[in-house]
Amino acid sequence: MQDRAWTIPLDTVPELLRSRAARSPDDIAFSFPGLDQHYNWRTIWEEVRRLSEGLLALGIQPGDRVALLMQGRIELVLLIFASACIGAVAVPLNTYSKKEELRALLADCKPAALLLDKEGQRQSYVTMVAELLSEKSGMRGDETECPVPAHLFVLADRAELRAPFRAYAELAEEAPKAAGPDAFRAATAGRNVRDPLVLLYTSGTSGKPKGVLRSTASFLPAARSPKRTSFASSALMRLTDRLTRKLCVMSLLPLYHMGGFGTLFTALKACSIRIVMLSHYSPSSALAFVERFKCRVLIGTPFMIEQMLSSEARDKHDLRCLLGLVFTSSAVDRRVLERITRELHIYFFMVSYGSTEAGAVANGVCVTDRKPHPLLSPLYGLFMQSRLVSGFIELQQFMACEHSLAGKVDKNVEVAIVDPATGERMPAGEQGEICIRSHRVMHYAGLSNADDAGPSADGWFRSGDLGCLDANGHLIVAGRIKRIISRGGEKISPVEIEQALLKLPGIESAFVVGVPDDKYGEQVCACIVPRRDASLIAEKIRHDLAGTLSAFKIPAHIVFLPYLPMSPTGKIAVADVCGLALAQLEEPAASRRNA
Repeated sequence: MQDRAWTIPLDTVPELLRSRAARSPDDIAFSFPGLDQHYNWRTIWEEVRRLSEGLLALGIQPGDRVALLMQGRIELVLLIFASACIGAVAVPLNTYSKKEELRALLADCKPAALLLDKEGQRQSYVTMVAELLSEKSGMRGDETECPVPAHLFVLADRAELRAPFRAYAELAEEAPKAAGPDAFRAATAGRNVRDPLVLLYTSGTSGKPKGVLRSTASFLPAARSPKRTSFASSALMRLTDRLTRKLCVMSLLPLYHMGGFGTLFTALKACSIRIVMLSHYSPSSALAFVERFKCRVLIGTPFMIEQMLSSEARDKHDLRCLLGLVFTSSAVDRRVLERITRELHIYFFMVSYGSTEAGAVANGVCVTDRKPHPLLSPLYGLFMQSRLVSGFIELQQFMACEHSLAGKVDKNVEVAIVDPATGERMPAGEQGEICIRSHRVMHYAGLSNADDAGPSADGWFRSGDLGCLDANGHLIVAGRIKRIISRGGEKISPVEIEQALLKLPGIESAFVVGVPDDKYGEQVCACIVPRRDASLIAEKIRHDLAGTLSAFKIPAHIVFLPYLPMSPTGKIAVADVCGLALAQLEEPAASRRNA
């Protein structure tokens, strides 16, 4: 490559991309096996340059939003990188969005361009956008302006599209109309790690999508200084690349998910390692691709990995290639760890805690009791050298924790435990709301809801999670404040009841919610997924719980479900579970009314 005189600010996406392409040009960076896409760093850098020039030709400016409605595929990765190279903000949208949700997202982010798949998640994205456009003609002057941008590109052949939609291939053809390579070089030279990089949406506590504008710096441990570019550092990086370039990591997370987006930086900055991703999450596909690519590490939410273990396809696939698991986003309780260490022959697992608003907060690695594998030493070295890990934690500490051990707080992060009602600091070891302050905490973008105003004036973000710091400085997460059930004035933790349920025979999964009640305000409802061939009786479950739970905590309602619905970000979909529970509870009431 003839780019030696090209100066790009350190740790910006274009600098990281160019460095990676120069150092590891032929290494496969990302694979989407469902679409047979396998791209090396040289090809990625070349494609990103062309797409960047195409965006510049459209008139995309620094700070403009580029909305992306695509399932997992290499074009989504390329467009995220291309937007970052010219200072635009990528907005990966939830691929499960329905038309009204899409309307709200576009109205909020106000993109200068929208690039989309033709279809996905059993719906036509082109049809949805076309319907939003058709509504524009019937609007009166005082009505809300149509949120669809002028530039619309679709991953489809030209012959399949009608104006104003254009084929994705035409975007790269826009490049000759720009000022050529000089325009791209000028755009990359103006970048800064603190520039807005991506707008990620989270439902937050209000249930409405809220955009969080994150910078490149918020995904990195700290900004790199020129002193760190020494020969020794470069030699260590080359050694790390040689050790990891033959390894595969599978990420189950979508790129509109905070954890999924963060995996891009693992390959980009930490090491040359192939990351295998799914076009959309499916337990059976995940199992097949882990085996096919001999993936060494699996990244996902605990619920996703549990679904893989419970899948009917589990026995058809050999997962002995896995060395370890990385849990993201959701708290990992002792029951999940017991099941995973029992059913998978892994050597380590990593837990992490964070959010779209706060970024990475705490993490830790646990080495299981298995005999060490020869690949573990370089992997542990990678973890520490790249500062992906805050420390190691003994397995016994995880198993002894009543709630979820989230790891050690990152040295660049402050955590405080406060009274949820008053905001006052809680005594050491006592449970309260987890508050976070660091360079990774970001404000909501364009938020008008004062109830979710983001971090305070002095930088503290109230997470909405209950937890505490133990004597070792480990962060323990007890659950969401919003999930606390108020039954006649008694505050009940669903997590406590779930843990008691999961100790009973025949129960595969359990999720406890509060349902409306005329007398108590709320009643406890347990949603249970039975194990295969198990025969469960509600009264027997209540009887067995009586030995471990106070009477007012025993579920007044028990419903049996075939599965717990999953949200697009890989967690249990609380609203959907509540809907299924209420529908079952309504059936007997309706029968009585009709009798």
